[in-house]
Amino acid sequence: MERIAGIVLLAVALLWCSGDLRAEDGDTELTSSLTRSKWLGDRGPSDPRPYDGTALGVGLIGERYFDWKNRLWIEDGISFGGYFSANIQWGSEGGPSHSISETLLLFTWEPVRNDKSAGRLIVGFAYDWTFGRPTTREFADNQRLVETPNDLDTDPDLTFATLGLLHWEHEQHTGPGRGWAVRAGQLYAPSYFGPARYLDDDRRFFMARPVAAAGGAQWVGNNDIGLGANGIFWKNPLYLSVAVMDGKANRQYPDFKSFFDGEFLYLGEIGYERDADGPNETALRLTVSHLDVHDGEGPGAGPGQSVMISGDKQFNGRWALAGRWSRSFERLSADYRELFSLGAMWLDPFTRSQDIAGFGIFAGEPSDADRGLETGFEFFYVLRLTQTVSLMPDVQYWHRNDRDGPGARSWVLGFRADFEF
Repeated sequence: MERIAGIVLLAVALLWCSGDLRAEDGDTELTSSLTRSKWLGDRGPSDPRPYDGTALGVGLIGERYFDWKNRLWIEDGISFGGYFSANIQWGSEGGPSHSISETLLLFTWEPVRNDKSAGRLIVGFAYDWTFGRPTTREFADNQRLVETPNDLDTDPDLTFATLGLLHWEHEQHTGPGRGWAVRAGQLYAPSYFGPARYLDDDRRFFMARPVAAAGGAQWVGNNDIGLGANGIFWKNPLYLSVAVMDGKANRQYPDFKSFFDGEFLYLGEIGYERDADGPNETALRLTVSHLDVHDGEGPGAGPGQSVMISGDKQFNGRWALAGRWSRSFERLSADYRELFSLGAMWLDPFTRSQDIAGFGIFAGEPSDADRGLETGFEFFYVLRLTQTVSLMPDVQYWHRNDRDGPGARSWVLGFRADFEF
């Protein structure tokens, strides 16, 4: 893993040194300073539409809808959004193709709006549906992969539904570059800890899980949804975020019985952000965790810890880099015990301002000691057809050498379609 450690140090240095350190106090916005998540992304209160320059024009939902939607948020503090996304993938190792979809519904109501405080209710519901066998895990097994070629899985069933967000979010003493806030209720931890823009959502950017999630941290995808509380303190350009949440909830609905068992996930993050959501955004974060779950002994069970370094950098709104390193200790319940991923994005390919092209690489050390280092790369291109519809072709290559086995030499071709309202 020395190679991974060297790459991580280089990537972090590049992200840090490339930051734009000019003061921009005159441009500071007095709106919410809470870290944006993949659940809200550029939907809801931050929906940037209507777009210009889509391939097929306006489409069925046009400018009047988005104007009305933005007015509803500005005037009444109500926002909603979501998407329906479906993809199909084929593998070079044979076997049937794999198809899966996700429907996401989001709602925000902000009844508290004062000069130096704001309070809102956040609701998020997701429904994943596999179109027959194989599931994502079964498809990955057919291709002899340790991790999965997309970040949705319904294995062993064909559906998975979750009320992943149902909490109150309150900011206090907000002002130019400072404030504190608290979230309490049903939390989805990857939305608020360890984000690396462009490496957090397989429904918008990269599809392969190693470049769409922090797969080297054992709590991500396994112990990341549950009742809890999160406190955030920021004084630009720095922030501190800590959380305590249920470490073994069922991940589908608020699980009060599990919460009162007292086995928790503890998270802490310190971060640096400059020009957030701007053309020269720079971010660097350090995230640590302790999962206090007593479900057995051995490397795959019991309490465990993780550490994560993540960041991203945009260059004049045209190019971007995003990187992340994550590692688990003691509890090796995830597919990888350590993962490094790096993505490079072209934000206006061929002068098409609403499209995006990306290239990502990854290297993951499996939790199974008999498996060798798994590496790979991915290309994708998002073609925005209308205000609400986009298509994305995707190519992945996976490589692994095992001690006693065939390893993996697999190509995965995929297509994804999204309808975002």
